[in-house]
Amino acid sequence: MNSFQNKVAMITGASSGIGRGLAVELGRGGASVGLVARRAEVIEEVVREVEAAGSKALALPADVQDADSIAAAAGKLRAELGPIDILIANAGIGPTRDAAEISAEEVADVINVNVIGAANSAAAVIPEMVARGSGQLVVISSLAAYRGLPRSAAYCASKAAVSAFFESLRLDLEPRGIDVTIIHVSLEIVFVLDKMLPKSTLPDATLAFRFSAP
Repeated sequence: MNSFQNKVAMITGASSGIGRGLAVELGRGGASVGLVARRAEVIEEVVREVEAAGSKALALPADVQDADSIAAAAGKLRAELGPIDILIANAGIGPTRDAAEISAEEVADVINVNVIGAANSAAAVIPEMVARGSGQLVVISSLAAYRGLPRSAAYCASKAAVSAFFESLRLDLEPRGIDVTIIHVSLEIVFVLDKMLPKSTLPDATLAFRFSAP
């Protein structure tokens, strides 16, 4: 499969789970991949996996909560591998907490990573895509965006917000040649991917993702 030949993709949250799996699959498809995550040593492992799949990869240690950090990561990717064609905004956290123990600080952390982080990532690539008249934004949201779940108030709120944010981006950007895709995965698929990826079952993990994410 070479459907992503000569494309450059930037993936946040690329050190594990869905992000790691997509990075390797895009590499197999011919894309050059910029890998964004906070854990530099783990990203280097993913770089080697992408290279083993036959493509180029670049480690980009950065924190999605820091707009300057993400902008610098995008700039480095452009300088070394070329213009960014695809963004996959995947970085996210999902702590569980009973409502009786709710912490405003923890809620803020979830919103900052899941919503502000995705917005920072989009802002780092949208101007070049608009100037070029092409590009693809992808955000990994959740079925939790559609309704509240027990012990997950902050997570559900963050996913509802990020889905609405990217729906609005779609309305503004599609007339300018930029596609926007919102993937609502189930919590079960996230769990399955995290369990499967360390066992080097990437094709099966990706298959599960494709068939279970509406």
